[in-house]
Amino acid sequence: MSEGQGHYAGTGGHGAGSQPTPYPQPTPYPQPTPYPQPTPYPQGGPHPQDGPYAGPNPYAQPNPYTQANPYAQGNPYPQGGRPQANPYAEPFPAQPAPVRPAPAAPAAQSPAVAPGAAFDGGFPGPQPRRSRIAVLLQFTLQWIYAPLWIAALAALFAILLWSGASGPSAPDSDSWLKVNRTFVPPRRLKAELTGRPEDWERYVGPILERRIRAAEAAYAAGDGEVGADLSRTMGVKLAVRLYRGLGAAGVVRLAERYGWQGVPSGGDLARVRVSRRFPAPARVSAPGPQDPPAAPGTPWGARPTRSALLLPFMFVLQIAYVPVCWVLSLLAFWVKHPEPDYWDRWGARWGVGPRAFWAEFSGSAAAWDRHVRRVVVRETRQGTNRGAEAPRRIRVNLATYRGAGAQHVLRVAAEQGFFLDPAYLPEPEVCVRLHRPDRQA
Repeated sequence: MSEGQGHYAGTGGHGAGSQPTPYPQPTPYPQPTPYPQPTPYPQGGPHPQDGPYAGPNPYAQPNPYTQANPYAQGNPYPQGGRPQANPYAEPFPAQPAPVRPAPAAPAAQSPAVAPGAAFDGGFPGPQPRRSRIAVLLQFTLQWIYAPLWIAALAALFAILLWSGASGPSAPDSDSWLKVNRTFVPPRRLKAELTGRPEDWERYVGPILERRIRAAEAAYAAGDGEVGADLSRTMGVKLAVRLYRGLGAAGVVRLAERYGWQGVPSGGDLARVRVSRRFPAPARVSAPGPQDPPAAPGTPWGARPTRSALLLPFMFVLQIAYVPVCWVLSLLAFWVKHPEPDYWDRWGARWGVGPRAFWAEFSGSAAAWDRHVRRVVVRETRQGTNRGAEAPRRIRVNLATYRGAGAQHVLRVAAEQGFFLDPAYLPEPEVCVRLHRPDRQA
């Protein structure tokens, strides 16, 4: 036996002779090692691959796996090349033969989403991109035709105003009046040219946020569609030109950050709608119609009236400054007031109605009572003379009950079957909203 064979047969260290196994057993298939070759380098000696500085290792430790171990669980490579039985070897549990998994069937590739296809909850995806040449041409020419368009509209309105003619019949759509629909702002130019969703998101994100904030302010001012459970729903819609490369699904994801939800478009690819439902107020505190009258100066009592010396001048001058303010508001259409009912508040402050003039000028309680009854009865019966159903909700502004008080409006409205609307928070300093319950309820 060579030294290389003695190393693998269980030697007792470097240079030690082979030790017999304490539990020798006959090898069932004795045969020599297939490739016995003498080892030219003894154990612990240098190896040609160790380099010129390699030498014997004085700290070499005997290999524990080459010593005879009476408790070893079998020698995997005995001298005969076959495993030997070990009486102390613990039987291993039978391992199931590895099962080769069957080759998986190739997954069907999902078809590419076509531009404008509905996905993500049924909302359409990105629309087809416009031609870059067409976008650049429109962006260049709009600085010429937009001013001419606005000048032509102003001239047309001036002619119709001064001539008194009805003019030619206009188309059903009002798009010809809105120049901004054909205007490509510089912020949208980049999104149109690149077509990347992130560029479109940076463009439409501020627009959506601004419209959502305006809708929430309108809700606070009393706007919204009232539901059967007295909740109110506000809606916002965007035209496709504002989100073409993002898709309606992307706009809905942006709206969900503000607590709004998408409204199914029903196949309408020209716009996207989002809405939010606001629950009814938990508690509405207001005096009853039969409660004692509220003290003057309180929210539900009589409000201070304007000076009797100033009222005649306001009554005459409002014939001139009210139309002027109305025209200026039309010209400055980009100016947005924080209060949706801004003009109602402005009229109550700077306007004097012909029927309310004597009541406010004299300060008589009887004159205010007649004026309030006339307005409330007219509003509650509106539409019945034309065969239509009477309104279920009406609003009475401060100019109607300034000297009588908001509680007096509740008293007069109760006689007509109307009560304070529980869907709104009371604002007696601005208006009184009334509600007629269903007859079945």
